[in-house]
Amino acid sequence: MSQLRKGHTRQILKVPEEWHKKRLDLFLESQLELTRSQIKKLIDKKLVSVEKNPALKAGQKVEKGFLVEVEIPQPEPVELIPKEMELQVLYEDDSIAVINKPPGIPIHPAPGHSQDTLANALIARFPLLSTLGGKERPGIVHRLDKDTSGALIIAKTEEVHRIISEMLKQRRISKVYLCVCHGVPNPLEGRIEAPIGRHPVERKKMAVVPKGRDALTLYRTISVSEPYSLVLARIITGRTHQIRVHMHHIKCPIVGDAVYGKKTSDFINRQALHALYIRFPHPIEEKEVEVFAPIPEDMNNLLNALNFRLKEDKLKELAFQLSSKPI
Repeated sequence: MSQLRKGHTRQILKVPEEWHKKRLDLFLESQLELTRSQIKKLIDKKLVSVEKNPALKAGQKVEKGFLVEVEIPQPEPVELIPKEMELQVLYEDDSIAVINKPPGIPIHPAPGHSQDTLANALIARFPLLSTLGGKERPGIVHRLDKDTSGALIIAKTEEVHRIISEMLKQRRISKVYLCVCHGVPNPLEGRIEAPIGRHPVERKKMAVVPKGRDALTLYRTISVSEPYSLVLARIITGRTHQIRVHMHHIKCPIVGDAVYGKKTSDFINRQALHALYIRFPHPIEEKEVEVFAPIPEDMNNLLNALNFRLKEDKLKELAFQLSSKPI
């Protein structure tokens, strides 16, 4: 491949045995955060090579041990357009807001989602937000997956953004999630300490791998309705897909999780994971902020279908107990 163009990045991938004689575009889709149409465009522009020869077409076959090089242009900056969207604001003052993120909405622009993201809704709802994380991520200090709902902190100023980012690093922000799982954890309460890194074969996925980054999740099973369980999970570290990977690791994948669990669910069309509760010191004022995010309709329907009956006050109490547990 020619000399790397300015602003481009290069990925060099070795084809593992599992992808022997498979299509080039499918292999690259499994390894990169790109769609097949994006991959085809890269191939058409001669930005993909196989064994140092330009790729001929998306459907050509790769073989075990082949080296595939991909030159990826820097994405064009996205100019966010405000978009009115119904946002449930759980807490707000001059420094921060905490919203209840709906499921199915990506946090910020990504391929296929340029102007229908939470970022678009945030700049429509709040006139001034921190841009410390980039103009395409206004006020966003931490994130939730597209199909995960629940409590999300929004920083209104850059000073507050820096303070909250430091709190996250120091583990001073306690986040508790509610998840519905296949199977029942054994033991019912405990800690999962298992390093997380990129899946060795499917690069879009994360996995428990020996050389991954340290990851710690505390969990407590609060109800059982065989063959399902209702679990509270508190993340001490903040690894990508941490709860989803850890629950899969202990053989209790989250219901509806097409990536780490079963392909489909009769009751919900996304992973049944909700950021239920968050507690942290206020970044400016001398007080503690404690926020409970009401469960969205689709997850409530799932809980009712599986005969899980827990009152909101009881859920708050259990979430507080787990958030207060010593690490």
